[in-house]
Amino acid sequence: MPPAWGAYRRWSRAFWLAFFGFLPALALADRVVRRTHGDAANTTTLCLAVLWMIAFAVAGYKKGNFACPRCGKTFFRAWDDRPWRRTWRSSPFARRCLHCGLPKWGDASA
Repeated sequence: MPPAWGAYRRWSRAFWLAFFGFLPALALADRVVRRTHGDAANTTTLCLAVLWMIAFAVAGYKKGNFACPRCGKTFFRAWDDRPWRRTWRSSPFARRCLHCGLPKWGDASA
């Protein structure tokens, strides 16, 4: 697998881990902090939640703005330049680059 696709896979996994792991991880951390520090748990849990949300946003940004290995433009977003549209086309589950048509996980040198 080319290095660019490896980077996309890491960001994608981080995104989904942050998405599905938020509530279980926060509940576990809250329980541990409450047993050890008592009343300080509210502030600690809030800080952890905010940091987790920031990590989720960063992973989502990196995943959504992945650069195509072939053309270097965003893989999942393209500017629609038709006169009546003039807006971004976005397809987060696209199977091909919206600019050059490279298949997802495809070899850029081929």
